[in-house]
Amino acid sequence: MKYREIEGLNKKDSFKQGIIGLVKSTGKNLLTQNIRLVPESLGEPAVLLDFLDKDFYLAFKTDGVGTKSLIAEQMALLARIKKWPTKRIVNLYSDLGIDLIASNVNDLICLGATPLALSDEVAVGNYQQFLDKDFTKGLLIGLKKGCREAKITIPCGESPTLTDVIKPKACSITGSAIGIVRPKQKAILGRNLQAGDVIFGLRARGIHTNGLSLARKIVEKLPQGYFTSFGSKTVGEELLKPTKIYTKPILEMVNNLEIHYLSNISGSAFRKISRASKPFTYIIDNLPKPPKILTALQQWGKLTDKEAYETWNMGLGMTIFAPASEEKKMKKICEKYKVGFIKLGLVAKGPKKVIIKGDSLWEY
Repeated sequence: MKYREIEGLNKKDSFKQGIIGLVKSTGKNLLTQNIRLVPESLGEPAVLLDFLDKDFYLAFKTDGVGTKSLIAEQMALLARIKKWPTKRIVNLYSDLGIDLIASNVNDLICLGATPLALSDEVAVGNYQQFLDKDFTKGLLIGLKKGCREAKITIPCGESPTLTDVIKPKACSITGSAIGIVRPKQKAILGRNLQAGDVIFGLRARGIHTNGLSLARKIVEKLPQGYFTSFGSKTVGEELLKPTKIYTKPILEMVNNLEIHYLSNISGSAFRKISRASKPFTYIIDNLPKPPKILTALQQWGKLTDKEAYETWNMGLGMTIFAPASEEKKMKKICEKYKVGFIKLGLVAKGPKKVIIKGDSLWEY
């Protein structure tokens, strides 16, 4: 089974178009407060609100950890039977807290916004989930770590019990975040993106939070499932490795270098390279080395390269589009924050698509 068949990527377009229509008809309501939506930000990783009499934009974003929480919950149930140490079980949940922060702030920074705050919603099928000390302790540890890394706070949130909507032993972890672009001229909207720009990338540390629905189906068919040995850990623990938070290196680049565009590699993976509205061809001729877990998933699931690279990040966490002259300075910043850096390819004139030159040639 392919990820797009599970996710229904194209089949949701009509609903998405409906939301866009709603934005167009309701956005004018903000004008009564001398605020407007920045049109160019619609369709970007986050949206910008323009306070017309002030020199800043407010960035807004909603995201979550997806079905990754199901892995933690299934593993915790069996881990207790296997008598794992409490700390190891708590760690299964703590990574989800970091993922929630990362999934939101990594999109905010794509517009040049400094993340400020996040409101979380942890919804469960049975209130007793909140009485599970491993679950609550782990999640709070992860949220604290994520806030510290992204330099944000969580001033509010929700913890609803959605009986019958969510299964008793499951949870949905989502959140909405805000950030600020100040002054307005620092906003990254792809206005200066041009043919000849170089495509750089920041390396991913694992699967992050996308493509988990397919990954789960693949792993659950293995004889030992999530408890299959994988190096010094298990496959499940490797899948739960938290998303890298790129706030510090990206904001230092945005504030000091000439950056033309940014795209977080999330859903649809390498297709996200062509997210900018301008029609360019994006040529990738140097691929990052995929994390071992993603290579294993591709082999176990018998996915072609083209399928794998539109499902999982395959080692690429963030793309940066900038002049070639900025490469050395970007690399130095990445070394400072211990983030893997790679030169991926080039922006070229042509129809809007991504061309990948790996062991074979394919395009999106």
